[in-house]
Amino acid sequence: MKTSTPPSPIPINSAFRVHWDVVILFVLLLVFDTAVQVLFKVGVNTLGKFPTISMDAALRYVGHLLINAPVMLGIVCLLLAFFIWMAIIARVDLSLAHPVTCLVYGSVPICSALLLNEVLSLRQVIGVIFIVVGAYVTGLSDKGG
Repeated sequence: MKTSTPPSPIPINSAFRVHWDVVILFVLLLVFDTAVQVLFKVGVNTLGKFPTISMDAALRYVGHLLINAPVMLGIVCLLLAFFIWMAIIARVDLSLAHPVTCLVYGSVPICSALLLNEVLSLRQVIGVIFIVVGAYVTGLSDKGG
């Protein structure tokens, strides 16, 4: 006697299929984009304020930035984020992909608080929540559904 498989209780719709390669790329982009900002901040914290007293002092500062390890690592992360972004927009409509990049506006303050001991105000936390919700709503696609 031949048995048949029962029908799935949830209809499978290709519009709701998760593309894990794109999800992983977005997570990597968020990590590298956040790392860029934190590393740049760590780098400039070691050098102090940008001098505006003379062109010579400003050029020396820039020279020190270019040999500063956190800044150099931040530049590497920036390049990696660039190539990841190229991979993302080769797979996803720009109108859907770009809103997700605003999640970095949430990840940077959170990492700044955790790693740099910066203080997050209630207003900033509420703003981050709005950004995350806005990215989600903007990213909802009307295609196929």
